[in-house]
Amino acid sequence: MIARLAPIAFAGLLSLSIGTGLAQQDPELQKLEQIIAVVGNEIILQSDVDAQLFQMEASGMPVSDVCPVVDQLMLQKLLLHQARLDSIMVDDGEVAAQIDRRLEYYIRMFGSIEAFEAEYGKTVAAWKAEFREPMREQIMADRMQGEIEGQVRATPRDISDHFTSIPTDSLPLIPEEVRYSQLLIEPELSEEQKLATRVFLDSIRSEVVAGRVSLTLAAMRHSEDPGSKYKGGCYEDIRRGAFVPEVEAQVFATPEGAFSPVFESDFGFHFVKTTNIRGEVFSMCHVLMKPTVPEEAMTEAAALADSVANLITLDSLTFIQAVERFSTDEDTKNQGGRVTNPRTGGLFHGVDELERTNFFLINELRIGEHSNATAVQGAEQQAYAIYHLDERKPAHAANPQQDYELFQMQVEADLRQAKLNKWVRRRLAETYVRLTPDFTGCDFERTWLGETASGPQ
Repeated sequence: MIARLAPIAFAGLLSLSIGTGLAQQDPELQKLEQIIAVVGNEIILQSDVDAQLFQMEASGMPVSDVCPVVDQLMLQKLLLHQARLDSIMVDDGEVAAQIDRRLEYYIRMFGSIEAFEAEYGKTVAAWKAEFREPMREQIMADRMQGEIEGQVRATPRDISDHFTSIPTDSLPLIPEEVRYSQLLIEPELSEEQKLATRVFLDSIRSEVVAGRVSLTLAAMRHSEDPGSKYKGGCYEDIRRGAFVPEVEAQVFATPEGAFSPVFESDFGFHFVKTTNIRGEVFSMCHVLMKPTVPEEAMTEAAALADSVANLITLDSLTFIQAVERFSTDEDTKNQGGRVTNPRTGGLFHGVDELERTNFFLINELRIGEHSNATAVQGAEQQAYAIYHLDERKPAHAANPQQDYELFQMQVEADLRQAKLNKWVRRRLAETYVRLTPDFTGCDFERTWLGETASGPQ
């Protein structure tokens, strides 16, 4: 293995020499193209480090020490090196989907596509093209890490031992938490309103098909899909199964370059233009319009919510019975109205995590009480909610009796880390590693500069 990997190191040194020569003409070139580390068959450029630092700073995480960044990049390259040896593959559709999710996050963070492009100094298309291969490598490394760590499960004994190992004065303070349920009533759309939306969208489609209006302009003016509205209504390289069935059925039933008829999904009414299909991966553009809820429907939903709240108050219905009969929120209706914490997957919510409106409504309740019907923002439009306080846990020092899930997560994270560290030590004994002197003084979490297949560092 040493003989096969040695030329890689030589190539890295050659790149450094070329960069040094060109630096006489352009000093910035050397900085961007310098190879700072070689791990197996993978290299880390100074530009890789710079890009990681830029992303962290753009996300509000300024970095004062670059060593942990280099340490993490070296771990990723070791995982990637092994993933290639194990023939772990990632398809283009998965890469494209991950890039789109990352892009949507950045656009929300910066506020607009224009602000994003100004910050990165390149167009969205150029950013996506440049980011495609790094994203593929990240997915491969993550998949390799998942295989190494496998499934771990902390036992009650593990959790008890972990708790007793923490000094009493070091136990974290858990803020007040609540467990609550909700009953959501959303206004119903009339068939007349749905028909009006379908007819209007069909007229837009006719204009686009006739060439009198571009699809890009139609999406910008009328589409209510925030993920594609300012991208010409388009999604590229999507793996089948990522979108709702109604959309994908129309995409695969429509010839490339052609337009589908207007159709309905849970999100509203659409028409699509299929731009490319490669097996199970497709690209398409669409316009989405959602019917406007009539004022009368809003009034009826408000009246119904008030009536249901009164029935619960009069004990004519239990809260759970009311949820089963009247709630329109399928996510909570099937679990008696109980609301899951998206961060932890559990049912308890820190009071500091609640939305402002929810906090004031729920915080005033005693256990077993419910709120009055209140206007809230539903998934698609305004709705009316009734909240029920199921349980309240006051602020306290963390302990396994009240915070079992917290300790379980900590112990299982430690177990996964221990398995990963053991694998890294074993792999470093047979993997070529080189690091430029600029970073040999770093106090890395992992021993990259010990005895490896390349000899003493």
